[in-house]
Amino acid sequence: MVDVGEERFMALACKEAVAVEGVGEMGSLDLKLICLLNNSSALVQELIESTGDAFGITPKADGIACLSVNKPGRILKKIANMSIPDDPRFNALYKLEPYIEMVVNRFKECGVHQVLPAASLDAYVDTAVLRMNYLNDFVEALRQEVKSTRFQSKLNSYHRSSNKNYKELMKYVEVLFERYSRLLVLRVDLSYSKENSNVTQAEAKRDRERLFQNARSNNLFDAMVGYIWKLEHGPEKGFHYHVMFFFDGARVREDVTLAMRIGQYWMDVITKGRGLYFNCNADKRKYRKCGIGMLNYYDETLREGLREALVYLAKTDLFMKLQTEGRGMGKGLYPSPKDPRGRPRAASLSKKRIT
Repeated sequence: MVDVGEERFMALACKEAVAVEGVGEMGSLDLKLICLLNNSSALVQELIESTGDAFGITPKADGIACLSVNKPGRILKKIANMSIPDDPRFNALYKLEPYIEMVVNRFKECGVHQVLPAASLDAYVDTAVLRMNYLNDFVEALRQEVKSTRFQSKLNSYHRSSNKNYKELMKYVEVLFERYSRLLVLRVDLSYSKENSNVTQAEAKRDRERLFQNARSNNLFDAMVGYIWKLEHGPEKGFHYHVMFFFDGARVREDVTLAMRIGQYWMDVITKGRGLYFNCNADKRKYRKCGIGMLNYYDETLREGLREALVYLAKTDLFMKLQTEGRGMGKGLYPSPKDPRGRPRAASLSKKRIT
């Protein structure tokens, strides 16, 4: 079942297949591919929920017949015409959502791509009946497979992690705002130069761990109160990280400069010249609903923009999940509780959440 967060992400990603508000464009996933997979999954679910035969028989003269196409058959044809990725390089990096994975595997096993084109051709009645039964049995087998305990368990397991990550990130940010009345939010995409885009997951992990280990004793990060990172992979960029840094807004300003300094630190110190970065804060003015920069506890519009950016981070693996060696997403520690002797903060006028 798709939750509100998933609906919000797909609305953002698929409306025009552009980068999400407040996220930045460099290093983002191929949103057109995400939308393709979203549509493919929806069609597969529509197919298995349909009833009746996919194809029937229309007799013609002299023992010739052709197949008539019913609604399930039209859906099956649409699925067959979608260019779902299926090559060794892609499959080595990504695990497809179970509905899509099932159809890709069954199409290969049963040779449906070879049978479907012939279904529109005239043939002797016996041949046409064989084609009809073959395709109808294929659709019915899909319907039965998704009802199995094994498939349902796989489906629940696949979606559990993204939903769990999403809820944890939302809670984490809410706790940060409860502790700090203003947060300076930076979004920096950390990647590698084209010449070094073949770095392994293990190498990228070592660089990421070194960054946050060094942050403990580096003055650049003195006012940092939290962070969120997400590992991604692109065909040209290789492995890269989307990172949100949260700083105490009472202690620092100049988000563009601070994000630039962090990016330079990644390039010069952490990766020793192998890395690149993209400063999303430098482009924040172009976003209609910006979720980065200086965010006040009471500014619900900016906080809503931040929530949408978090939806993007947590939901990009809804349909194609990167096969990571260890964790693919992480966050900093929760802040220490605020001194209860301080002046209590008035309740926010609006406590909207994406749940």
